[in-house]
Amino acid sequence: MKQYNTILAEKQDPVGIITMNRPDKLNAMNLEMKNEMFDALSEMEIDNDIRVVILTGAGRAFSAGHDNDEPLENMTDFVSLKEEKLLFTLDKPTIAAVHGYTLGDAMQQALLCDMIVASVNTKLGFIGPKIGAICYGAFTILPAVVGRHRANELLFTCDQISAEEGYQMGLVNKVVPHDDLMPAALEMAGKIAQWSPASIKFSKRAMRINMVNETHNDAVNDAWRAILGVLAEPPEDE
Repeated sequence: MKQYNTILAEKQDPVGIITMNRPDKLNAMNLEMKNEMFDALSEMEIDNDIRVVILTGAGRAFSAGHDNDEPLENMTDFVSLKEEKLLFTLDKPTIAAVHGYTLGDAMQQALLCDMIVASVNTKLGFIGPKIGAICYGAFTILPAVVGRHRANELLFTCDQISAEEGYQMGLVNKVVPHDDLMPAALEMAGKIAQWSPASIKFSKRAMRINMVNETHNDAVNDAWRAILGVLAEPPEDE
C-alpha cells in the first residue's frame, strides 16, 4: 500500500490496518495525519480484498488528541470533518483498537468507528473544552451510544475514564490485556469478514440513518466559526 509520513497503512487480507504513527508525540493528530488517514481510508474503501478496517496507534497511546503545535491557519481545514465523515460513512466495518491515552480528537475517531476494543491501560476522554475547543465528532454519536445524560457528563466535565468504565456504559465493546489488543481486534475482524460483504454494508448503512443530519452539521459549523473567530482575534491591549 501507499507509504505515508504520519501513519502506517497495511493489508492483512481481509483486513486493512491504519496505524497512527507519531509515537514521539503520542500520535497527536495534525492536519497532515488527518489528510493521510483520509487517503488511506479512501484506498481501503475501493479495495475489494479488504472487508474490515482497524484503526490503532503506535507506541504508548492510541492518540493524545489534537496536536497543539498545529499552526492556527490550519485549523479551518483540520475541523472540516472531511476525514471524520469518510470514517463514519465507510461501507466497510471499522474497529478502533485503543490503548493508553485516547483523548479529544482521537476519542472522536474511535467513537466514529463501528466497534471499540480497548486495552486495560486505556484512558478515554472528551477534552475539547479544556483547550477551548469542541468535541464536534461526539455531538451526534455519543448520545446514541451512552445516552444523553451520560454524554453530557463526559462532554462537559472532560473526565477521563478507564476502559472498564467505558465498557460498563456501552462505549467499549471489549476490554482485553494490553498484549491481546491487536489479536482481539483481528479476531473480531475475522468474524465479520467471513460473512456477506453486501449484507454487512447495507446493515451498516441502515444503522447510521438519522444519527447525523444537517441540523447537527449546522450546529458544529456554527460552533467552529465562533471558536475560530475568537482564536483568530488579536489579544487585547493591557
